[in-house]
Amino acid sequence: MVGNRRGGNLPPAVGGQLQQKRGFFEDKIVIREYDHIIFVCAMVLVAIGLTMVLSASSYVQMQAGATFALFRQQLIGAIMGIAALAFFAMLNYNRLAKLALIGYIFANGALVWVLFFGREVNGAMRWIDVGGSGAGAWFTFQPSELAKIALVLMLAVYINNDRDRINRWWGIAIYALLTAIPVVLVALGRNLSTVIILSAMSAIMLFLASPYFWRWIILAVSMVSAGLFALRTGLLGGMRGSRMAAWEDPFSDPQGFGFQTVQSLLAVGSGGLFGRGLGNSIQKRYYLPEAQNDFIFAIIIEELGLFGGAVILLLFAILVWRGMRVAINAKSPLGMLIATGITAMFALQVLINVGVVTNTIPNTGIPLPFISYGGTSIAVMLGAVGILLNISKYQKI
Repeated sequence: MVGNRRGGNLPPAVGGQLQQKRGFFEDKIVIREYDHIIFVCAMVLVAIGLTMVLSASSYVQMQAGATFALFRQQLIGAIMGIAALAFFAMLNYNRLAKLALIGYIFANGALVWVLFFGREVNGAMRWIDVGGSGAGAWFTFQPSELAKIALVLMLAVYINNDRDRINRWWGIAIYALLTAIPVVLVALGRNLSTVIILSAMSAIMLFLASPYFWRWIILAVSMVSAGLFALRTGLLGGMRGSRMAAWEDPFSDPQGFGFQTVQSLLAVGSGGLFGRGLGNSIQKRYYLPEAQNDFIFAIIIEELGLFGGAVILLLFAILVWRGMRVAINAKSPLGMLIATGITAMFALQVLINVGVVTNTIPNTGIPLPFISYGGTSIAVMLGAVGILLNISKYQKI
């Protein structure tokens, strides 16, 4: 994967060698090819996701007379995501960083918009309908997904511009403000899962950037403890408290707050080693609500067994490992910070999603990257892969 490093007047036709390119997309010497392993892992996960969205949604959609409706929408999101991947893989991440402030403002503006004009589903304000409303909309956009990558870029740029700032209290206050704005806006939309992702991503990036890491450890432990205390005592409202109780014993309320968790555990438990077979899930037949969304991993295990689930987790582990490797070997601190934030985003979403499906953590909706149904999610995730691929080209020799 490493190109020829000797330089000289080598012909550009020789694959993987040093090349000098000018223009909007590339203005630095290419010292490596893209990380092909990251690309392959992402594409395999997308293919698995498309297959499982079709499988998980087909029965319910067939009863409604639109067997392939959700699959088509997911396929469109995947195509848009692959286009975004290609674009950001070519766009030098240093140039992308110059657009970080614009992206951050746009993402937060969209979060404000969704609070007033968004569509509410299951008690959460998360979606903006474009070109109509409801089923008549051209497409539906979820600003909280864009906020994740926008926050990563903004924090990375701000830390990189003055790395000593992170050791001053006023600098810490600014970082907290940058993180708090999207977190508060997402929280007002009652999207606790994304609040957790945004907060954890920011904490990881700041932790790695600061030499005084004990301050951040103490702060992180305090915040987690306060959050758990609020959940346990019901300070965040009845629904959160009920979800906490359902997590402790989902079978105590199997027809209420524990219903989705119980059905998920039944799906996981019935899959066995190799599953019932692709398309043969029982739980997707009106038992597990919205099976193609946040609980799709339960359907995967039911149909493909523990073996199939392990293969998917292995692909994610490889993706995270390669992302960490890109961050460690990044040629610049800016590249390291962006790659760290993107890799943390992938890892956190997988951990939370699988934890919810297996009832390891309380039920909170977060999609499984590249696999769960959601056009905005898959497009943003693939765009993030493109940024990671671009950073992988500029590595330490």
